Amino acid sequence: MNVTTSLWALGGMLLVSLSACSLEYRASVLPVEDEVVVQTVPDAQEGYDHPVRLSEQDLTNILKRVRVRFTAHWLQRLLTGPIQPVPLFDAPTLARVAPVLAAALGKAGVMERIVLYVAKRRGPDRRDVTTGALFVKDRMLTIVLFNYQNRVDVIPGLPAYDPTHSETAVAPQHFTLGFDPPEYVVDQDRGLVERVFGGTPPSLRLDYSRFLQFVASGAASAATPNAQTLLP
Repeated sequence: MNVTTSLWALGGMLLVSLSACSLEYRASVLPVEDEVVVQTVPDAQEGYDHPVRLSEQDLTNILKRVRVRFTAHWLQRLLTGPIQPVPLFDAPTLARVAPVLAAALGKAGVMERIVLYVAKRRGPDRRDVTTGALFVKDRMLTIVLFNYQNRVDVIPGLPAYDPTHSETAVAPQHFTLGFDPPEYVVDQDRGLVERVFGGTPPSLRLDYSRFLQFVASGAASAATPNAQTLLP
């Protein structure tokens, strides 16, 4: 057998071996499903305004205005332009998240904050994870985000990302949070966020009551007939 034939034979055996490993890997992975987990976490350091009575529609109106903007290196900005902000949740996900978050806010105690874990299935061994926390203090709603559609691979032999510890980043991401319209954003209390989470993850502080008043007034205006339409 010459050198060329030996190399071809070795390559063939390597491919067979890799294929076998791939099949074994696929067979040993547990199915990955869509999942939403909301829970309260005790916090002995802070006193919150909980419980807070927000309807499912109120929370939907708030969350659908939250935007995530990834930060880019100057060279990327030069080549592709600024990165456009994207919604925190798409409509189907928001429809699943808002009811359980509203219920959690309505049941949380003054020494509890709410944490959120949302997994979207991207394949039999992969999911995208969004995790964060919410709390109301001094009549302001703070939204904190640790992961935004962060990829998680299920690898045999390695511990899976734990939904019950969703205040941990899967992998480093660089983004900021915004709100549309921005006039309801209040200057963030960085000291509070750092005390609660031991760092300064991306966060957003909102005058949510004033925003909901704006939403209600807009809905009332839309429902009120224009004076001209009342003329004969």
